[in-house]
Amino acid sequence: MTTLEIEAGAGARRPVIPWFVTFLGWSLAWALVTVALFITALFFFMQVWVPYSWATFAKIGGPDAYRAALQAAGLDRPLPERFIGFVAGLARGDLGTSFSGTPVGDLVLEALPVTLTVFVAGIVVAWVAGELLGRLGSWRRGAAGGMAISTIGVLSVTIFPPFLVFVLVRFLRKPILDLRTAMGLPSDSLALWRDAVAGRPGALEPGDVRWLVALSLIAALAVALVVRAYARRNQLTWAEGLAIPTMLVAVGTGIWAAGLGPYALDLLYRVDITATTGRGTPALAMGAVVLLGFGQVMMMMRAGMDAERAEDYVLVARAKGLTDRAVRDRHVARNAIAPVLAGSFATLPTLLAGMMIVEYELQMSGLSKVLFNAIEFQDVPVIMGVLVVLGLIVVGLRLVIDVAIASLDPRQRRGHA
Repeated sequence: MTTLEIEAGAGARRPVIPWFVTFLGWSLAWALVTVALFITALFFFMQVWVPYSWATFAKIGGPDAYRAALQAAGLDRPLPERFIGFVAGLARGDLGTSFSGTPVGDLVLEALPVTLTVFVAGIVVAWVAGELLGRLGSWRRGAAGGMAISTIGVLSVTIFPPFLVFVLVRFLRKPILDLRTAMGLPSDSLALWRDAVAGRPGALEPGDVRWLVALSLIAALAVALVVRAYARRNQLTWAEGLAIPTMLVAVGTGIWAAGLGPYALDLLYRVDITATTGRGTPALAMGAVVLLGFGQVMMMMRAGMDAERAEDYVLVARAKGLTDRAVRDRHVARNAIAPVLAGSFATLPTLLAGMMIVEYELQMSGLSKVLFNAIEFQDVPVIMGVLVVLGLIVVGLRLVIDVAIASLDPRQRRGHA
């Protein structure tokens, strides 16, 4: 039922706005308020507390270059005027200008596809793996499989990101580079992009290809999650298991048919410097995000399943003769998953910070490289631009989680109908 109807007058009926419209409206309003508060706090913190040292900025060419950089960034103006200009620029999509004279938006747009690919793909795989292992681990408590799942979850939650990078580079870098060679990709990534893409008349630029691949992957995963949720709700076990693989195969086939297959593979298995000096690839970073994130999801799902198993409706379901699997997946897991979604949002900032550390340690050309280089030179406009983008990503994910929780739990949308 897409709309609610209520009685009005003598038998008359008038439509009421559907719950999801008002719910989404309130969620968007909350998001706008959150973004406004975040931007305000970020601006004044960066302008008031970050020191401007002549010695530090000597790296960009001495006092004269430093003074010119401050003037170009507008940092010589009064604080209220700078704030109004900063907010007005954000409203136009302008993140400002770095001390080097490069627009911050260009730096972010160049690095963002790599970070989005790693982060979104990593958290989706981490969520699916954590939710599945949490269900199985709770139902097999005391068995060898359940104990193994618990051990893996504890290691995932407690592992130190730099140590994880060391382990991945030590044991997985060479197999990935060997796979790159087996796929016929050149040892120098830049050669593939420069000679085969930019050199062809009318061809897409490398940045455009990276955006196309990143957005295609994100769209495929989003559709797959929706199909997977629909299949689970309607007890289509085969569709639930095939949703994500099918969508990934579909988007991969489309990219390959468009002639972009080698570049998509290079984006996944590339080494940003060279094959001899580079340390890691986006594939390694995705694996690190999965290992950092799935443990928390798994442990929350397991705890939720344990709590739901004690409810009376579980005894009723068993008394009706439902199979153990039906009780677990159709009843217990469905009631346990909403709190897990809510709890997952609390872990997003920690997971994002861990991903930034992993990305930087693997020497990838993502947002982490832009951010840490800006911190080294105290390039305030770049730092603020990157943090604004990361804040928008977190708020956007919060909106998605809120809508998902409301669709699963009718109690969350009460009062919005």
